[in-house]
Amino acid sequence: MYMALVKTREKITYILRESVSSGKKRIHHDLFDLGPFPGAWINYPGGNAWYIDENLEETISCACRKFDPDTLEELFWPWVRPDIRQAVAFFRNRPGSSGPPGSSGNPRLTAAEKQEISRLTHAFDKRRTHFLKFGNMDQGPLHNMPAVLFKDLQKKSRDEIEQGFMVQEKTLEPSNLKSYVYTIFDLQSFFQGGLAKQMPQALDQHKVEAFFLKEICRINKRLFGLISHLHAYMVRYLIMFFDNDYAHTLLLDEMERAFRFRHRSFSPPSPKTFSARKARSIFKITKEEFKNLNKRGLRKIYRRLAREHHPDRGGSHDQFVEINNAYQVLVEKL
Repeated sequence: MYMALVKTREKITYILRESVSSGKKRIHHDLFDLGPFPGAWINYPGGNAWYIDENLEETISCACRKFDPDTLEELFWPWVRPDIRQAVAFFRNRPGSSGPPGSSGNPRLTAAEKQEISRLTHAFDKRRTHFLKFGNMDQGPLHNMPAVLFKDLQKKSRDEIEQGFMVQEKTLEPSNLKSYVYTIFDLQSFFQGGLAKQMPQALDQHKVEAFFLKEICRINKRLFGLISHLHAYMVRYLIMFFDNDYAHTLLLDEMERAFRFRHRSFSPPSPKTFSARKARSIFKITKEEFKNLNKRGLRKIYRRLAREHHPDRGGSHDQFVEINNAYQVLVEKL
C-alpha cells in the first residue's frame, strides 16, 4: 500500500493505492481518493494523540488485499500536525520501537536473491537509486552496483516505483537536477573521455540534447509502452533537463590551478594592464552586451573560452592567460 500524488489539469489529489499481481506483471489498484489534503482524515482526540478516521480505515481494510494498519499509519505520518510529530518523534524512533514498516529484521540477501534482484531491476531504476543515494555522476558498470540498493523496488508496480522516486527526488537541490537527468539516462555513454563523466557542460549540448530525447523516448516505450506521447512520469524529466543548468563544477578551476603550478616560474602580466575594452574584445562581447550581463553569464562565457583554449587541451598558453586576466578585469566591473 502507498500514497500516490496525482496531478491533472483540473486538480491535485492523493490516492491510496496498492500494487497487485496481474499475470506476470505488477499493476496498481486504487483504494481510496483522499482529496488534496490527506491530513483532513486525521483526528486529534487531545494531547499528543492522533488516529486515522475510523470509517476510512474500515473502508481501506476491506478494499486492500493485504491490509496493514501500521503501513497506513506510516503513510499518514507526514500529514500529522507538526507539533505532535515533534513531540512523539523520539518514541517512534527509540531503540526497540516498531518504527516504520520494514525498518527492522532485514536478513542478509543470499547470492541467488541478489542475482534475481539485479535481473529484475531495470537499468533506469538502478541509475536513479544510485544517484539519489550517492550523488555520483560516474556510476561505473551496472553489475557492480550492490543488489541490496534495489531490494525495496521489488514486488512493486511501475506506478508505485515512480511515486517512490518522485518523493526521493524532492531532496535534490535545483543545481543538481540537470546532472541527475544526464546521469540516469546514461548520456555519458554516448561520449568519450573524462569530461563526459565529470563535466557534461563541456560537451556539445546540441548532441547531448539529441541523445537525451532519443533515450527518454526509448525508456518511455520500454516502461510504459507509449510511443505517441510521453507518460506524465517521464515529462518531469523533460522539465528537469531543459529548465535547469548543470551543477557548478570546480574542474576548470582545478585545471587552472594545476596549470599555474606547473608554470609557476612564469609571471603573467597584471590584469590592471588590461583595459575594459581589450577585455571585452577577448570575450568577444560589445559594451552594450556587457551591460546586460550578470556574473553568472560572464562566468559561462569564461568557462567556454577556458575550455577552448586551455593548454592541456591543445590551446595557446598566452591566450589562456589573457582570458583569465580579462575575466578578472570584467568581473570587477559588474
